[in-house]
Amino acid sequence: MALTKLKKQLLAMDFQDADHETETEVPEELEVLADSLEQALEIGATELQTDISNLDYEILQKGNKGILGVGRIPYKVRIRKMEEDNRWADLEGMDVSLNKAGEQGEVQEEIVQNENGRALVKIYKSGVFLKVIPPKGDGRPVDVESAIDKLHRSGVVKFDRSQVEKAVKEATGELVKVAEYTPRPDADSTLTVEIAPDEMSATVVISAPRPGGRHLTVEEVIAALKASGVEYGFDKEAIEKALDNEQYGVPIIAAKGDKPQDGKDAYIDYKVKIDKKVEFKEDESGRVDFLQKDLVENVVQGQVLAELIPAEKGKPGRTIKNRIIPAKDGKPMEMKPGKGTILSQDGRQIIAEKNGQVVFRGGKLMVEEVYTVTGDVGLDTGNIMFLGSVVVRGSVTDNMKVKAAGNIEIGGNVQKAELEAEGDIVIRQGVQGRDGARIETTGGSITAKFIQNAHIIAEKDLYVSEAIMHSKVEVGGKIVLAGKRAQLVGGEVMAGEEVRCKQLGAQASTPTLVVVGTNPKILQQIKQLEKIKAGAEEKLTKIEQNVRTLNHQKMTQKESFPPEKEEMLVKMLSAQEKLNERLKEADNEIAQLREYMAMLAQNGKVHVEKTLYPGVTIEINNARFECKDEYNHVTLIEENGNIKIVPYEEDKTKQDWRKRRRR
Repeated sequence: MALTKLKKQLLAMDFQDADHETETEVPEELEVLADSLEQALEIGATELQTDISNLDYEILQKGNKGILGVGRIPYKVRIRKMEEDNRWADLEGMDVSLNKAGEQGEVQEEIVQNENGRALVKIYKSGVFLKVIPPKGDGRPVDVESAIDKLHRSGVVKFDRSQVEKAVKEATGELVKVAEYTPRPDADSTLTVEIAPDEMSATVVISAPRPGGRHLTVEEVIAALKASGVEYGFDKEAIEKALDNEQYGVPIIAAKGDKPQDGKDAYIDYKVKIDKKVEFKEDESGRVDFLQKDLVENVVQGQVLAELIPAEKGKPGRTIKNRIIPAKDGKPMEMKPGKGTILSQDGRQIIAEKNGQVVFRGGKLMVEEVYTVTGDVGLDTGNIMFLGSVVVRGSVTDNMKVKAAGNIEIGGNVQKAELEAEGDIVIRQGVQGRDGARIETTGGSITAKFIQNAHIIAEKDLYVSEAIMHSKVEVGGKIVLAGKRAQLVGGEVMAGEEVRCKQLGAQASTPTLVVVGTNPKILQQIKQLEKIKAGAEEKLTKIEQNVRTLNHQKMTQKESFPPEKEEMLVKMLSAQEKLNERLKEADNEIAQLREYMAMLAQNGKVHVEKTLYPGVTIEINNARFECKDEYNHVTLIEENGNIKIVPYEEDKTKQDWRKRRRR
């Protein structure tokens, strides 16, 4: 009803003065009112007599569903046909012509191998047969005497010589009858059948017939398989090949079942990047352009961001005894649109609802608009808090705050200021914190040219090109310094995975603490759980004392025990039970977190490409090393509770890039 009503409004608006003949003409463009963008495009496709994919549109008014229909605002969309682009039609035709010409001109060379001709003798109930296989290449053909010799060795004495000569002359590879069959049952070929325990295959072992004995046929082998219970999967080609090639005394797979094939699970084919990996690039002089990365991916309205590939049905298997083996169907899944995206009508595509930056967070694709500051963030702009991504062309000055639900990108420096984001933070210059800067991302990585006197917190990784000096750094992933200087000196650094730099510490033996294999966030969770557990244990001790007191009073007072105390005892016992459950849950959660921390500790390493100076303390998985001497080109790992110094391990990512460059 709503669709018909909208169509009537559209016709009334655009064609109210037109007669019957002009109503039948297809307009070049029109304006549509609809409950959604998809509905508007469907109406436009119908009226313009074309497919939705051929439409260009402009949203004049964005709609709103309102609350229970109250305050509903329809979408107003201007729709037109896209012009056909025939610029490359001639080139496409030329491409087809060239491809056909290439196919016609292909010459496939065959390698001819030299092989002598062969004579085979087969004895069946229907007679004695001779098969003469012609030679290949410069191979020698079969002559009559060698064919007769083959017959004699097969126990055939009486035969039609003319038929032998004919078979040798024609050498067709077909069976030619040369004698009648004379039974010799004791010399006949035999076979044994073995069924695999899982009933998925059957093998036969064929014995060679003695002179004058009969050969087996394919039909006889299949009959023997059937007699052993085989009903399905006969491999006639393998049986025939084994008999022709006289494969005696070796197992031959004569029947095979079909293994069940589980259907593939449904999955989402993302058309945009969801894993923003940082790739280091070097110029010809070997310098790392550390800050030149694709960290922002822009999309336009109507762009397909992801497509749901549906689950596949499983294909049941079958044993050679005809038993059906069920297969699992693939698991289905649903796509849920995030903020700034819409789901297509069939539920198979996620489409950008507006222009902006696409991000992947919490398992959903979202399109976020970007807030841009053309200069510095200072007194003129005030603090910035934005539910999207923020781009600052200049610097962030003292005492300012920038908070974003998406990414933050700073073109200049960050001074004694605070940055907080849920996504990535990129600082094109550096951080001059003066012990007052705090840079934190709760869901991404941080990239900067240098960091000095600042507190850095990152859920994922930290990438710095020049130096980290006298700062407190807490990173869930890895810390990488990859510039020309790449020095880490002073302060406290903690990383869930590894730390990689060129210089660690300084000649002046500056105290520097580096802890790897410890995730700061998980460590904090363990501390919080232990604090909660301690509080619960304190409460439980008091409750247990009260329960003992009340139980003692109940035993001594018996019938005179007051009802209100009985009610209090019941409540105390219930609270005691709940606290015990909470303590058990806390213990399990702490154990799981510690197990995960132990797994992380296995990846904890410190790589120093150039110099490790005295004054540096390194902790890996509770092992501690205080550096007293100078070391060059080393990697530090934990082994059997001690920190071991081994030769420097190169960055595999960098090695792979250099290999590609040399190729």
